[in-house]
Amino acid sequence: MANHPSPAKLSRVEKATISRKLYHELVERAQLGPAEPALDIFIPQLDAIAVRLDAHVFGKKAAHAALAAHADKAEIVDDEVDTWGRHIGSFLDIAGRRRHSAFASAARALHAAAFPAGLGFLDDRIPDENTRMRGTLTVLRAPEHAATLVGIKLPPEWIDFLEAALDASDQAYAERVAARGTQGEHVHKGRNAEAEWVHLVGRLTKYVESREIPGDVEREVENRALLAPLNDAIAHAKAVAAGRATRRKKAVEPAGEVPAA
Repeated sequence: MANHPSPAKLSRVEKATISRKLYHELVERAQLGPAEPALDIFIPQLDAIAVRLDAHVFGKKAAHAALAAHADKAEIVDDEVDTWGRHIGSFLDIAGRRRHSAFASAARALHAAAFPAGLGFLDDRIPDENTRMRGTLTVLRAPEHAATLVGIKLPPEWIDFLEAALDASDQAYAERVAARGTQGEHVHKGRNAEAEWVHLVGRLTKYVESREIPGDVEREVENRALLAPLNDAIAHAKAVAAGRATRRKKAVEPAGEVPAA
């Protein structure tokens, strides 16, 4: 295990928090003076990177919540598509099985045209299912089948319900895909911001270390204070990692022998 965990291993939330703390340390030093342009230039950069990191932390959480919500909605409206598809398919099947109906043959033909492979496709992926169900809807809406639908007394509002459910399902699935894309965008941009943060604090550390003047205790104390938010976080991460390693080691060590009575 490395003695000094890399800043890159810190979480995105920790990076944002450290940025703000470093920012405040540098602002306080700048207010007390003297002016030091090469150091003060890090102030707006730390502020900007903290804002970006926070945006992608909360943006990712919001996108994840939206994705979950849209996924639930997509499943709910898909259930509506399934329900009305089964209602209509079953109605046509039953009408086609009647022994004394003038429309039985036409109902069988309509059922075969609307559901050529049965209802098994209702278990397909939502976009695939909806595409096939759109074909079913086209058949049901075809003028040549209007008399059959009237003759077997299939409630016409069922076809309207199916179409409305399909529209809602397509919309919900599109929103789900968009939410997934938004989440992925935050992940990608967040990683870029984290990489820039590592580079920024690396440059800041090198500059602060270059300010060291042998024998100048006051400058040494100031330098430690300026980098304390970063170094304290790394020290904490090191301690946590060491504690985990110790617990893992104890967990795999064989238990000691029980003394004889």
